[in-house]
Amino acid sequence: MMCIGDPISWLALETHALGRRDAAVTAHLDACSACRECLQQIECDVVALPRLAVPVRRPWWHFAVPAFGALAAVAALLVLLRPRDPEGVTHIKGLGEVQIEVVRERAGTIRDDVRSFAPGDRWKVVVTCPFDHSVSLDVIVREEGATRADHPLAPMRAICGNRIVIPGAFTVTGDKTNRVCVHVMPGDGDACLTLHPER
Repeated sequence: MMCIGDPISWLALETHALGRRDAAVTAHLDACSACRECLQQIECDVVALPRLAVPVRRPWWHFAVPAFGALAAVAALLVLLRPRDPEGVTHIKGLGEVQIEVVRERAGTIRDDVRSFAPGDRWKVVVTCPFDHSVSLDVIVREEGATRADHPLAPMRAICGNRIVIPGAFTVTGDKTNRVCVHVMPGDGDACLTLHPER
């Protein structure tokens, strides 16, 4: 099936699918069945379909006892001795805890519990952040030793919540470790995790 004119870019179609409508794109889609079919592929991305169950993480202070008298000193000590955040979790000033996870699709099998890659694997990024905050999310992938990073997916705006799936998927190539990060604005912070090549 051929486009009736100049085909709409995949990035413009993903932006359209996110709800950021452009009158020219809408008019083209109304007349062009080829570009409409591409939009349907984006909207029906099979890697985004499975809902990944993850326990809700609550901030540490939800479980703190009321701070009065001698308990105030104990609470302060717990804050100082709190262990480092696990990989994929960061605290961003003004926003709070942000967690990223990855979903791997390999030959039709989808897993969210792996961090190793091989040729042909497709990856999606899932973000959890404090409810009701409006943020900008930008996926960055940097191969070990590389002088520049890749931005394999279109940046997106989102309202924070549990398990936000960033549209699109990407592949990782080569035989070196890759660092996958999501740059979050406002707050100007990164939540990152590492993907290792399979030997």
